[in-house]
Amino acid sequence: MSLYPLSQRSSGILLHPTSLPSGKLDDDVLRWLDFLADSCQQVWQVLPLGIPEISNSPYQCLSAFAGNPALLPDDANTDVQIDDPEYQQWQQQQEYWLEDFACYSILKRMNNGAAWYEWPEQFRNKDNIALETFTRECHVRLDQVKWQQYQIHKTWQTVLNAAHEREIHLFGDMPIFVAHDSADVWAHPENFLLDETGHSRWVTGVPPDYFSETGQRWGNPHYNWGVMVERGFRWWLQRLEHHFQWFDLVRIDHFRGLEAVWMIDAE
Repeated sequence: MSLYPLSQRSSGILLHPTSLPSGKLDDDVLRWLDFLADSCQQVWQVLPLGIPEISNSPYQCLSAFAGNPALLPDDANTDVQIDDPEYQQWQQQQEYWLEDFACYSILKRMNNGAAWYEWPEQFRNKDNIALETFTRECHVRLDQVKWQQYQIHKTWQTVLNAAHEREIHLFGDMPIFVAHDSADVWAHPENFLLDETGHSRWVTGVPPDYFSETGQRWGNPHYNWGVMVERGFRWWLQRLEHHFQWFDLVRIDHFRGLEAVWMIDAE
């Protein structure tokens, strides 16, 4: 499908997949798309599709790239086929985030769900020897996490194709900040304003407005923009490219924060 024609007025509906009767990407999605088409809607907007942390907020996810396996239909293929050529190709294309996310996911389970900055020092700081031993001993579990992500990717591409067949555009949502306890911050702490133990030195928030008389303390770690500039904003570009593999349109939540946002002392 061509780029979304922003010069053309259109209408759509915001509905997160978890609000479908099954809460999954199954036949309910096709019925929903048929409803949109029959209602002459052109856009389906969703909230972020990542894996929410304990707060269950889609704006605080365990990865800026991973999809939520809870959305997979009940008949999804869970048998890892590591030699599948298409899977191998996809895995290579997603290497810039997939391996880190798989390691983070298994380590988090092994540490009873604790945040990464509370893990044993060798894993908190990504000690090379410790991680090599870990990946060797846990390669089967790591492959399961990667295969699951492949399945959610394939499932959403089916949804995307079904929407395009009905001339409906998919509208995604990308949080401006990422959760402190996420694979992204664990894998690339240099991209964020953290202390030597992995804790935030500054956290995000916004000034008072009509929504909150006292403003808001979101608590996400702030970006280290100096490092981002040195690296040509590579992480941001990868994140946007990833979202445009899933959606025709992408909204950056609280986009104004790219121009100005509060820096709150973490204490």
